[in-house]
Amino acid sequence: MKLETIPLNRLIPSSANVRKTGTHAGIEALAASIAVHGLLQNLQVREAAGNKYEVVAGGRRLAALKLLVKQKKLNSKTGVECHVLGDEDAGEVSLAENVLRMPMHPSDQFIAFSALAETGKGPEEIAARFGITAATVRQRMKLAEVSPQLLASYRDEAMSLDQLMAFTVSGDHKAQEAVWHDLPTFNRSPAAIRRALMEAHVEADDRRARFVGLDVYQAGDRKTKRCGGRSRARELAGCHG
Repeated sequence: MKLETIPLNRLIPSSANVRKTGTHAGIEALAASIAVHGLLQNLQVREAAGNKYEVVAGGRRLAALKLLVKQKKLNSKTGVECHVLGDEDAGEVSLAENVLRMPMHPSDQFIAFSALAETGKGPEEIAARFGITAATVRQRMKLAEVSPQLLASYRDEAMSLDQLMAFTVSGDHKAQEAVWHDLPTFNRSPAAIRRALMEAHVEADDRRARFVGLDVYQAGDRKTKRCGGRSRARELAGCHG
């Protein structure tokens, strides 16, 4: 195997590439990333007829490069860094590249997008650099604001993505953690999480809570709920009888 710079117009797809499904998925996003960051991983190629080289590993990257040519963001004669295979089995090389690649965990992606934003890049700029929508960037940045403890639970597969998203209705980490731990395991649906967080927020903002103090108000509210309602007579009677 040797490293060579080969003009893009001499690179062609290969039947030896083991990836057959989803070969055209996400090409626009990949092209946007290559346009900004360059080709981060060299193509694996072997010599073919007609002074061409077939790409045995990196077919999606090749398609993204060709798309950039169509978009006039790249010249068809642009040199591309490639590993030229010798006696290596092309199918095995393609299989190794695809099987051994470890996808990034979504939670790490949320935090990485948030870190980019902290450097001064807005959602629109980040979106353009990665070929996704600004709304997607905002959503991922919002998920990065969830309690680190809950993000860890998501990484450990103790929580689903839908459950994690439900916590974004509140920015209070302590409240988020309390809701997760207080809700019974059979009732931790996204709707139940959102409802519990919103109820906590309303209680904290309630004018009665501000008047008597949140702890006193919450304690009294729990008592009236146990008594079966907010009847003033039952409250004054302390729910006796």
